[in-house]
Amino acid sequence: MFTLTINEEKFTYAQPVLISDAIHEIGLPFSMPCGGGHTCGKCKVTARGVLSEMTDEERRHLSTDEIAAGIRLACFTYALGDAEILTAEKKQEQILTAGAMEHFRLEPLADGYGIAVDIGTTTVVSYLYRPGNREPAQVVSHHNEQARYGADVISRIGYCNENGVAAPQETIVSQLNKSFSALCNAENISIASVGSAVITGNTTMLHLLFGLEPRGIAVAPFTPKSLFGEFVLPSQLGLCLPDTCRLYVPRSVSSYVGADITCAILASGMTEKKENSFLVDIGTNGEMALFSGGQLKCCSTAAGPAFEGAGIKMGMSALEGAVNKVWEEDGTLKYTTIGEKPAVGICGSGIIDAVAACVRCGLIDETGLIQEDNACYAGCIDDGDEPAIRIGNSGVLLTQADIRKIQLAKSAIRAGIDTLLHECGISAEALDTFYIAGGFGSFIDKQSAADIGLIPPSAVSHVKVIGNGAGMGAAACLLSKEKLTESEQIAAAAAEVELSGNPYFMDCYIDRMMFETE
Repeated sequence: MFTLTINEEKFTYAQPVLISDAIHEIGLPFSMPCGGGHTCGKCKVTARGVLSEMTDEERRHLSTDEIAAGIRLACFTYALGDAEILTAEKKQEQILTAGAMEHFRLEPLADGYGIAVDIGTTTVVSYLYRPGNREPAQVVSHHNEQARYGADVISRIGYCNENGVAAPQETIVSQLNKSFSALCNAENISIASVGSAVITGNTTMLHLLFGLEPRGIAVAPFTPKSLFGEFVLPSQLGLCLPDTCRLYVPRSVSSYVGADITCAILASGMTEKKENSFLVDIGTNGEMALFSGGQLKCCSTAAGPAFEGAGIKMGMSALEGAVNKVWEEDGTLKYTTIGEKPAVGICGSGIIDAVAACVRCGLIDETGLIQEDNACYAGCIDDGDEPAIRIGNSGVLLTQADIRKIQLAKSAIRAGIDTLLHECGISAEALDTFYIAGGFGSFIDKQSAADIGLIPPSAVSHVKVIGNGAGMGAAACLLSKEKLTESEQIAAAAAEVELSGNPYFMDCYIDRMMFETE
């Protein structure tokens, strides 16, 4: 028997234990972007005591200074005897909960309180509504605890393929139950007072909630077990809501255009207007929809987790100390951080700004190459064998490899936008409204996004940010039977444009790799 101390709490083990497993077993929030695949190098902890030897593979992810300071990677390191582990200080993540939705007549699914939930890949947001009110009375938001199984849907599907779906399902059900209890406690009501609920999410997240094997989502012909659009008993999912609660799960369009996009479209009201409108949710998956001439077409493109900070050398979530805004001034890069704390890394909005600023001043050329002879290069260093851009005096670096990952991500999103416009036979200039939904998309600077070629420059003046459109759409279904029916009609009418193997998409993907706005 030995004692493992994690953040000053003591736990007893009889056998060697992987540090990441021990952290997750006690319910401590701890992100592992690659799902424990030994590739991202993000699961750093301070560790001392009787530990497994550091392998060459682990060593490659750590700097000499980090090794000297006792930093280890939790997915590599085993506690073999008495040991002490310190995770990074817990900080409040900047999670988007607000959103906009069109006005509608209230006609709730049932009497009593109602709960609307958006299960995002990165975050989970829950809203409690009082009877007869269209504004939430309480909101609870947290990082999605399934992050321990991977940062994106593909890595989580990979985990399920190897280990089964039970652990991810138990994780999200437990998280939802804690959120429901927190909402009711904050409102000082019994959980039995909840008469209705709507839970939305992308198709993979809903599969994990239902305990359905998601393997078919990731391989051709990309067939999910269910597209949902149904009422279920809470007890069927292991939820703590009473079975008298009418629980609805909105319908997905396809494997990669989920119920979250159905809800975002509903919240935007785009299909009710006689205009050309585009909606995009920019995240690990770029899910998007175009409504023109009475037709609704959707697609999804895999951008990867770079915009969420995963895979970026000093990338991080939107926590205190994350560089979130960057601009060039008098030949140097200026920046701000979340909470005005000392910079410790850079989040997605800061990454977009930093790359855009460097492109504007010529520090990054159109191919994405750092220009070492540029006047601004005084703020850069060599990081190992490659050049890296230092963000002002922050100590935060953006490496050449980081820039290449951003190129891949932004090219995937933009190529999807271009392809959807092409399929509908209209130009970006013909768009009347360009809706941006989701947490990441709501925080980015739209001009920076255009300057790196992430969105069309002509769309900048037509951008309408709707925030957490998925959550607002779920709330609309909760508060209006008519809106619930409309959501089903949206999903049924939407035609998916398949991008895999699409030659136009592939051509655009290659072209949009360049840092050219047009």
